[in-house]
Amino acid sequence: MKNKKVIIFFVLMAFLILLFTSKYSFLYPFNDWQDANSFLTVARSILSGKTMFKDIIEQKGPILYIIYAVGYIFTIGKLSGIFILEVISLSVVFIYSYKIVNLFIKTKYDFLLIPIYGVFICTSYAFVHGGSAEEFCLPFLSISLYYLLYHFKKKELNYKQIFINGFFSMIVALIKFNLLGFWFGFMAIIFFDLISKKQIKKALISCIVFLSGMFLIFGICITYFIFNNALDDFIYSYFIINAGSYTNDSSNIFTRLFKCFYEGFLNLGRNVGFLILSPILIYSVIKIFKEKKMKIVVFSMFILLFLGIYIGLRAYKYYTIPLLIFYVFVFVYFNIKYKEKINNIKVTKSKILIYVLFIGILSYAFANYRSYILTDKEDYAQFRISKIISEQSTNPTILNYGSLDYGFYNILDVIPNCKYFHRMNIPYNKLSDNYDVQKDFIKEKKVDYVIVGIRENNKEVEEDLDFILENYDLIYEDDQIYEKYDVHFYLLKVKE
Repeated sequence: MKNKKVIIFFVLMAFLILLFTSKYSFLYPFNDWQDANSFLTVARSILSGKTMFKDIIEQKGPILYIIYAVGYIFTIGKLSGIFILEVISLSVVFIYSYKIVNLFIKTKYDFLLIPIYGVFICTSYAFVHGGSAEEFCLPFLSISLYYLLYHFKKKELNYKQIFINGFFSMIVALIKFNLLGFWFGFMAIIFFDLISKKQIKKALISCIVFLSGMFLIFGICITYFIFNNALDDFIYSYFIINAGSYTNDSSNIFTRLFKCFYEGFLNLGRNVGFLILSPILIYSVIKIFKEKKMKIVVFSMFILLFLGIYIGLRAYKYYTIPLLIFYVFVFVYFNIKYKEKINNIKVTKSKILIYVLFIGILSYAFANYRSYILTDKEDYAQFRISKIISEQSTNPTILNYGSLDYGFYNILDVIPNCKYFHRMNIPYNKLSDNYDVQKDFIKEKKVDYVIVGIRENNKEVEEDLDFILENYDLIYEDDQIYEKYDVHFYLLKVKE
């Protein structure tokens, strides 16, 4: 009974926290994050019959677009289905963080600390807008971290548990493959632990079972692309583009590792909460794990995940989110340190209400985008521009030119007719098609409207305006603040 109540409590707390921190919450009129809009545009295109990577191209993994498609299907009015999936995702993180705490210590009200951990995640510098790929990977990382610790704290994992973790690892790999290093460490550690116990047969079979879990979901994915004659498109768009398009660095391995750690820790350092809690985290791990082996296990898992994230030498602020799963050890230590005080807490209905209000106030006070709460759609240039288009055309075709997706496709409920429906953050010499195809669409007047959003000092796209004006008339201009940048929008309509 207690577990059911705890799960309900976690779901309600996840809802309350995300209500203020995710722009997919109904308190926000619009999630203007370009990445999230591109995910949703692809998801809607898939539901309309387009094939991922073949008919419409974006560089995240296919399962992320499936998540967004499910969210889109279950959207009811202002209640976004993606928000619902965020609540489920964070609830799973809470449940398995709670289970991790209970592997070390059980106190009467240990579950009360977990929502504070959730506030820490969702108000961090790394939690951008809501709906990131990293956010949807968090529950799988939390589950596997629990099972890894379970293997050492309780009993060895059975084949079913190994299979499940292999399955989850490929789900994450098909969302964002650079996080796969975590599961490489997961299986390597279990393999060598079994070898050290002279269980060679079980160690080998465990590896096969783990790979079977991976190949089950991968096989389903590959079948989809083979059936749709898009296997080459999948490999090129997801693996080749991501592996080779984001850095020109040709340093030797040692220099690259130095740059990797420099960029990664600099990115971590931008999170004030991380800076405060990191020394406490290190201290907590040292105090919790008495065996040197377990300290090495935790450190190794962190490093492998860290390297996978930052080895590409890019450091977007949301890259840090997966590393937050390790901060659960701070809450483990807190429960151990203050066991007696936690057990002696006298819980009343009024205290629960005060606690819930406290979580809500914290979530609102430290929400990254609280100034956007309860604003009007008309406050956004995207809606003002979309209104002009919808008043002039019934079934318009549009092109988001020169930048990531600003959300026009989703506001207007338009399915892109251009494979490169937006410009990804990849230079011309790495992905020339993205630039050339968009230009060809404009030359051949294949869309009714072109929308150009130019951030301040973006001279490259600004210079393209003259080229666009050869075939399109400028009919409207507008300005918008996006992530503290001034964006100037140009709406252009095809010449008759």
